[in-house]
Amino acid sequence: MLLQTIVPTDTGAVTGVEDRGAVRFRGIPYAAAPFGRNRLRPPAPVTAWEGVRDTSEFGPGVPQSAFDGDPFNAYFNPRRQGEDCLTVDVWTPDATSSGLPVMVWIHGGGFITGTGSAPAHDGFTFARDGIVHVGINYRLGVDGFTFFDDGIENLGLLDQIAALEWVQRNIAAFGGDPDQVTVFGQSGGAVAVMDLLAMPRARGLFARAIAMSGSPAVSASVESALRVTTRLAERFGIAPTREAFAALPVERTLSEVIPMAMEFVDFTQWGTESFTVSPFRAVHGTATMPSSLLDSASESTVPLMTGTTRNEATGFLAALGLLPAMPEEAGQAMFGLMSADDEVQAHYRGGPRRLESTVELAEAVWTDWAFRIPTLQLVEARRAPSHVYEFHWASPSFPPGLGSNHALDVPFMRDDLATMRGVGVAGEALLGPEAPQELATQMHEAFAAYARDGDPGWPAYDEIDRSTMVFDTVSTLENDPAATERQAWKGRR
Repeated sequence: MLLQTIVPTDTGAVTGVEDRGAVRFRGIPYAAAPFGRNRLRPPAPVTAWEGVRDTSEFGPGVPQSAFDGDPFNAYFNPRRQGEDCLTVDVWTPDATSSGLPVMVWIHGGGFITGTGSAPAHDGFTFARDGIVHVGINYRLGVDGFTFFDDGIENLGLLDQIAALEWVQRNIAAFGGDPDQVTVFGQSGGAVAVMDLLAMPRARGLFARAIAMSGSPAVSASVESALRVTTRLAERFGIAPTREAFAALPVERTLSEVIPMAMEFVDFTQWGTESFTVSPFRAVHGTATMPSSLLDSASESTVPLMTGTTRNEATGFLAALGLLPAMPEEAGQAMFGLMSADDEVQAHYRGGPRRLESTVELAEAVWTDWAFRIPTLQLVEARRAPSHVYEFHWASPSFPPGLGSNHALDVPFMRDDLATMRGVGVAGEALLGPEAPQELATQMHEAFAAYARDGDPGWPAYDEIDRSTMVFDTVSTLENDPAATERQAWKGRR
């Protein structure tokens, strides 16, 4: 029989269960269900409950559509969906303790899919190591990131802020220190972390930040966001207004999310914007986000750890049918849109990696244009300390030179290769027979150490040494591993 732990929150008591020596609580609401009269509105307060709420089982994920045929749906996405979805999952080493560091996880999925309680985001390993781990849900797709230019925007991010406010009010009851909160995320979650750094309403809600494979350059302008809204309205056959969208059944809005996303990554239709990957993005130039993070980078005083994988774009090229080979004309079209002219390409062809094939060059250019170079530009513009890493370990399931794909670092960061292997054939293939446990141990400890005291184990990045931890089978501290590519993009990105 599982031992139960009862913890008070500001809206009522919850009961969790012991799990492998830690205590977990699932599906604790931090905001009211965002449907009915709350649909397409800022997060509303939770109604308090009487008695003790059972949080031993999974709560519902945010309503969403999944990409057909993705073998990792069950790894990253919710077991079930439902309206009462603005919830947090909490893992604590000991609810009777106090002053423990806290890590709040914002899941990825391009602001289209995902949940904070997915197997990929299990918080046990951090609780095992003395950290209170919180995974959050937030609105996605149409309901979370459609922009109407009417004074209400960035609802998915406002949900995240509401969750962080819940943490500030309640985490001490779970043993955590509200003054030692690290917010961290990967992919869309990392973009969200970067967006939060630019949002005045998020100030004071976390002490440190970690962004894995994010980009500070992908938030949308008002003009760009309205173009997406107009296109969605055309797909729905309605006016591009909040009222018209709110009147649609949820199932109808979900039916267009994946088709819209697939249209958006077709660069022959959407041009350069396609390389930001998702049509559902935060909007800057608004009341909630007055300027983009790159424009406001020097204002943030929150320490940041951030990094990218070597081959962020491999999976995106595969989704477009451009792997393992790419037609030369497709490559040249991509290079033109990203301003990667012959001079830029020469840096890649003649640099340390000696890239020659069109597909390798296109992947590297996309990775650097969308992820790596904007991230380094952000770090260089900040006054607060930043620690930088790169993830280079390559999966054997991708073509040689393209194997360090987007999201491959997640099971290593969590020191949880077993759950990835539990996916089945796809998980086994992704990790292969020789995925190094030592790398998972080292990377996880670096993230945990950063949450404890802001020191992951290597020096902060500066414009003299540009110290960068390169995580690989044998991890090394390198000075300026992006030197060639930085020079390629100087004054161009």
